[in-house]
Amino acid sequence: MLIAMAVAATVWAGLPAQNDPELELEKAINREVVVGDLAGAIEQYKIVAAQKSVPKDLAARALLGLARCQEKLGRRVEARASYQRLIADYSGQAPIVTQARARLAGWEDSLPGPRNLRFEQGTAGKVPPGWIVPALPKDADSMAELHRTGCRTGAGCAIVRVPDNAPSPVSSLMQSFSAAAYRGRTVRLRAWIRVESADPQDRAQMFLSVDRPNRQTGFLDNMSDRPIRSAEWTRCEIVAPVVGDATFINFGFMSIGKGAVWVDEVSFEISR
Repeated sequence: MLIAMAVAATVWAGLPAQNDPELELEKAINREVVVGDLAGAIEQYKIVAAQKSVPKDLAARALLGLARCQEKLGRRVEARASYQRLIADYSGQAPIVTQARARLAGWEDSLPGPRNLRFEQGTAGKVPPGWIVPALPKDADSMAELHRTGCRTGAGCAIVRVPDNAPSPVSSLMQSFSAAAYRGRTVRLRAWIRVESADPQDRAQMFLSVDRPNRQTGFLDNMSDRPIRSAEWTRCEIVAPVVGDATFINFGFMSIGKGAVWVDEVSFEISR
């Protein structure tokens, strides 16, 4: 027993501290770059960024890596929030902040406007092209999918639902794009929605938001005061002003509860 304890102590002494932020950051980078485990890297980057005593340069690098992995997974909303947090909270880390600003600037120049609003493109049973499900790719098709039957129109529609094993009773289908072409204008989002309920609390909510620099919100309406519960097709509308310094526009649909939310005939236009 004494020998075993001595050996264990020797081995433990030779191991680096598990809470060493620099070591944790290297593990995260290895997972991202070498192993290709983006989900694992995200969790590792979060561990580093959450440590209160971590040096600012390491925390900034961790946030940059976190945003990079989220971007690679197509989780643009989360990635943008991470980049913006990095810029706002670590302004003294100039080289790293410069990289984050470059990523956001590139997005604003390259992200197209609304796509595939009538769900004409895509494969039935898959996430419609041009739309985002804020989930890991392997889970996306179980949370939102394209349908060619049962729609209000003949072209196609989308169903948004919450899988039984989801960590929270909310699922979303959305788009996010540059606000540059809409600055100073008023925009209108419309769609037809119905809910196949499994529980009286099941509901659908359409949302539209406008982002400004430094994580500021220019506009937000998620219909929390007027959710859709009807099994009949219901027309929904949100009108929003787009401020002059707007960076991104986001819109989409949420299924809250155990039901299935059907979405059809989406339109997004400048109203004036």
